[in-house]
Amino acid sequence: MLVIGGGATGAGIVRDLALRGVDCALLEAGDFCHGASGGNHGLLHSGGRYAVKDPSSASECAHENTVLRRTAPFCIEGTGGLFVSLPGDDDDFALKFDNACQNAGVKAQEVTAKEALSIEPGLNPSVETCYEVPDGSIDPFSLVLSNIDRAREDGAAVMNHCQVIAMRMNGDRVDAVEYLDGRDGQKHQVLPEVVVNAGGAWASSLARMAGVDMPMALDQGSMLVLDGRLCEHVINRLRPPSNGDIAVPNHTSTILGTTSAPVPSPERPTIPVNDADLLLREVSAMLPGCRGARAIRAYCGVRPLLGGTGGREASRSFSIFRDERAENLLSVAGGKLTTYRLMAEKVSDQACRMLGKEGHCRTHLDALGLDVPVLGKGIALAKLHRKYAGRALSIPLSDQRMICSCEQVLRSEVQYALEDPDVLTMTDVMRRTRAGLGYCQGLDCSLSVLEMFVEVKGAEALSTLSEFLDERGKGTSVPGEQVRQELLRRHLLQGVYGIGGPKE
Repeated sequence: MLVIGGGATGAGIVRDLALRGVDCALLEAGDFCHGASGGNHGLLHSGGRYAVKDPSSASECAHENTVLRRTAPFCIEGTGGLFVSLPGDDDDFALKFDNACQNAGVKAQEVTAKEALSIEPGLNPSVETCYEVPDGSIDPFSLVLSNIDRAREDGAAVMNHCQVIAMRMNGDRVDAVEYLDGRDGQKHQVLPEVVVNAGGAWASSLARMAGVDMPMALDQGSMLVLDGRLCEHVINRLRPPSNGDIAVPNHTSTILGTTSAPVPSPERPTIPVNDADLLLREVSAMLPGCRGARAIRAYCGVRPLLGGTGGREASRSFSIFRDERAENLLSVAGGKLTTYRLMAEKVSDQACRMLGKEGHCRTHLDALGLDVPVLGKGIALAKLHRKYAGRALSIPLSDQRMICSCEQVLRSEVQYALEDPDVLTMTDVMRRTRAGLGYCQGLDCSLSVLEMFVEVKGAEALSTLSEFLDERGKGTSVPGEQVRQELLRRHLLQGVYGIGGPKE
């Protein structure tokens, strides 16, 4: 079995298959989690957001929320969530919301405005109807990498930076898959019995390699990152899903989301400047403190929605697609980060039937990360556990000097990441350690990380740093104080170090 795509769904599929004893491999074109799985607001959905308009998605989220809290607690912060209405919002929607949550199995409890303000003082004092739900925040990088680790432990061959470039057909079957390995620059082949296309926004392009047309819409969502945690709960607007109605406290920041707009391609998506203004304006109506916070970054993800139309009206459930022109190719699209495990289970069920392989799903039962006893073991290990789960015990704590003060990343974490053969770029280091994801967006730590990267990997310094700065520079055109911070960063890099800043 060959799985193409190393986001949450692909990682979940290869882990599920490996647990069932299937001989399987995974190829990812870039780094793990570099697509929509890493380009979201890190929300562990309760299902409340979809209860009224998309009840099947709501039920899936409600069920998987419970499963993930049990099997992957290390990457989840159980913040809880609030849905709140403001003066002028549709009063009838609250009643619809209550009934829909009950029907979909979403735990929603109405609280008074006074009670909501007591547990979330930053709310607009004018809030009216309020509901508590079991939302949370989740670290997608930790989640995906833990799936990769477990799949490898169970015998799967998993490779990132390996781009599929062709599929050879033999009649109505995919006979061979050719890929370009970013490590050696050489082309290689895999000869699979079954191919699972979990390419996310690139799934339709992959299907076309096998002569199959997938009816898929691409929908871009923009997010805005604010300096500091401005709420303790996930805050949702109690209205039909629309732009700018979610705030998620995640690690050291608050993430505002999201927008919805069709895009023709997933390649190098751009974030409209108006999106940042819209998100800040809309979320500030619920959390007035957002107006005075510094926006440090905007970013986006491209949602793969199976079907001819996208936008808010498209279901956030998932679909599995098979075409007789390539009978051993399964494609999956849609869904949410919260429902990745369920998607993986259903795809693996069907793939195993195609192989004639018996075996039952165990991912809803087996813990994803090792239960590491961190209590009483020191602050450093407790902190590492959230990012690395069981791997936290493998990180030497002999060098506890900070290399990234914004995110409190130790030099030993970066050294550990650099010893990983999956790490080929500085951005790969960032995804694993969070170095460069903080308030200064890498100004304080990038040169120190570069020094270590060049020493371990033997890479060319300027091109390595330029690639990292280009990636960081994509989302720095945001309103307010951050413009001055970005100018300072560019002047320092250019004037002091003689290094060109991010591309204009």
